[in-house]
Amino acid sequence: MKIYSTPTHYILNPDCHEITPEMADFLGVAYKSMPKDKKVAFDLSIVETCSNKFFMMFQKYYKEREISLININEKILTSLYLMKYDKYVKVYPTDIDLFDDRHEVINRRLSLVAV
Repeated sequence: MKIYSTPTHYILNPDCHEITPEMADFLGVAYKSMPKDKKVAFDLSIVETCSNKFFMMFQKYYKEREISLININEKILTSLYLMKYDKYVKVYPTDIDLFDDRHEVINRRLSLVAV
């Protein structure tokens, strides 16, 4: 995992294609160990799948400080919205949007329709 520091954020970049429950625990520990002076963002640019435990971590820690997700693929984004964990994080298409605090992906409600 790589960790970047900017003037306003710590960016955690898992260098794996799948976030397993064990990796989610590791990311939770990394999140908790970050100093509280900046916001935290997870860069999921190379991540293809996430375990449920990763999403549950947002619910557990969202009151401590703002959590953001950047560079998230559509499959993970759809899972986030279907499981309704989107209310615990902010989602940005790119890191530039995160730094400028613009173009947040919001109010995307999905529903399953039978045919």
